[in-house]
Amino acid sequence: MEKYFIQTFGCAMNQADSEKINMILLQSWFFKVKTWQDADLVIFNTCSVRQKWEDKVFWAINDIANTVIESWKNKIVWITWCMVRKTWISSEYLSDYKRDKNKAKKINLLDNKEWIFNNDDKLFPRLLGKLDFALRIEEVKYLPFILTHILKESIGADNVFDDYLKSKQLRENPSQATIIIQTGCDNYCSYCIVPFTRWKENSRSIEDIVSEAKDAVLKWAKEITLVWQNVNSYWKQWIDRKYWNKEKSKWNEGIWKSPFRELLEEVNKIEWLDRIRFTSSNPHDMTQDILDAHFELDKMCNYLHFALQSWSNEMLKKMNRRHSYSDFKKMVDYLRNKDPEFSISTDIIVWFSWETESMFNKTIKSFNECEFDFAYNARYSVRKGTIAEKLYPDNVSDTIKAERWHTLNDLLLESITKRNQNMLCKIEKILISWEKDWEYFGRTRNFKEVFFKKVENIKIWDIVEVRIDKLNKYNLKWTIIS
Repeated sequence: MEKYFIQTFGCAMNQADSEKINMILLQSWFFKVKTWQDADLVIFNTCSVRQKWEDKVFWAINDIANTVIESWKNKIVWITWCMVRKTWISSEYLSDYKRDKNKAKKINLLDNKEWIFNNDDKLFPRLLGKLDFALRIEEVKYLPFILTHILKESIGADNVFDDYLKSKQLRENPSQATIIIQTGCDNYCSYCIVPFTRWKENSRSIEDIVSEAKDAVLKWAKEITLVWQNVNSYWKQWIDRKYWNKEKSKWNEGIWKSPFRELLEEVNKIEWLDRIRFTSSNPHDMTQDILDAHFELDKMCNYLHFALQSWSNEMLKKMNRRHSYSDFKKMVDYLRNKDPEFSISTDIIVWFSWETESMFNKTIKSFNECEFDFAYNARYSVRKGTIAEKLYPDNVSDTIKAERWHTLNDLLLESITKRNQNMLCKIEKILISWEKDWEYFGRTRNFKEVFFKKVENIKIWDIVEVRIDKLNKYNLKWTIIS
């Protein structure tokens, strides 16, 4: 039995994709191990949203090559997800294979598995000779075929697995299920590489998603998280954009329901399910019926992540973000007026190209006005192949970026502390999700992380009623009530 190790970088979508890979490998008689040193097959599920994540992948692969030189060829190393533009195999496995070079040079999805036999994408010169293959996650069904070719023996599952959106996941945490509802992105934010690696949006049917959710609940899941790059645009690829923008006002007036609201309502009907979350959301596609779903559907949690990126409308225009700060703030005010404990997290890019001191000071003001429960603050770095690379040079020094990043992080800690203080002495129901160092961890319905010392008769997956007793920087300490 071959052993494999997988390391996941990035967001919840990457975590869900790793679960798909786990399912395929375990059903192909591979065995998962906890370190790459013990593995025959080493997988890096990559993220290219930030430069630091790419650098970590390069460092990890080079570390393996430099540390285990004598046994390097005993390991198969491959990467998938954001950093991969095209599926290909190392030239050492192509010596006896004649291929159509014109077809192989296309940076695109492959029409059939025979096109896998190429290595024309020179995206990774830093890893020359250290990668055995790269796999676009949308073509994960070809994984057994590739491994059979490289290992020179059938692993017995070459034609078993379905297309990407239908491939099942092996959930590592039975109490929680992350369900991918679509793939691709049509937004083309100027700084983002995802539309160029994941292509056009493609949504799953409501029936398929609900069926997967029901199956997860039957296998003990109590919390469902619906994920993709912009869940608000679920099924929007079938609606003309002008029509969408015109008719969105009717959705906002409660005359029609958006497709995503319809999906939320169907998932909300599932028996034994306790809570529903989704991530992430784009402000310009947010409709009133989705905001109201948090209060009208009993299983919806009072938490929303959607990206502001900057206060400055000029910066937002350069980023090709189709919302304004006033749009964003209006939604924050609506949610907090309905529920003062409603948690909101966001993404901020620090010092995008040509951002001035005045523009940055406005973003500081947004932290004071919105009182975020959390924010992912990122120092801007140019991503090769994006619109921003061609139009907007990265003309802000790393020193200034670091200073502004620390400024925002300090403000964030103040905001988190203030918001968490509102939770003290409150009674909350917690879904216990993981354990570490003899402590249990879980989250409130508004996504606050809480912990307590392990006790008898309580286990992971349980929902317990607790009283919030103490602040601990980013999380809360609690006492069990029942």
